[in-house]
Amino acid sequence: MSLWSYISGYSSSQSGSSYINSTVSAALAKIQGTSSTMPDASIADRNDTGVSISANAQAAAAEADDNKKDFADLAKEIRTSLDTLYAAEKSAGKPQAANFANLSGRALSAVVLNQGNQFTPAEQHQAKAALDQQTRAAFVSATQGGMSMSSLSGYSRSLVTQYDAMSPEERKARGWTQSFRDNAAKVVSEGSLSLFDQIDS
Repeated sequence: MSLWSYISGYSSSQSGSSYINSTVSAALAKIQGTSSTMPDASIADRNDTGVSISANAQAAAAEADDNKKDFADLAKEIRTSLDTLYAAEKSAGKPQAANFANLSGRALSAVVLNQGNQFTPAEQHQAKAALDQQTRAAFVSATQGGMSMSSLSGYSRSLVTQYDAMSPEERKARGWTQSFRDNAAKVVSEGSLSLFDQIDS
């Protein structure tokens, strides 16, 4: 599928990318809806010290934290958190579901790749949908001022930066190949739109 087709499927719904905390209390809060969706990036949360922390900063911190973890250990942590959430929902008589939009890209990749056979096909599907939504949302954010070579170049530059910072597992889960990265770099350096026409294998 071309990146253009990929990003054009963006819907008006927004999703965040902060990771579901591994502690039981935070996990329960997430599934019970107290933090089921991330606030708009323009809205700041306050911690106990009164310091404002934006949603984007929280998501970035969660992403950085997950990037430090062993991939197999991260998958186990997610499995434990999901099981805790499902158990809480079951005991409350509610549908057993989790908001995968609250996972970091690396955490979602652990679910998608399912290297330890710990996740169900439905969970894998939800995780992949959340990864795709992150990419579409980033594109819409980058081009909200209008579709131009400048905005496409800026978005492509961010793709290159993301690719270079990602683990091999996350690249694989997202379907981002070296060719994808090279084409994004061409948009930046040459103004070529090959990135938006390519078919990823």
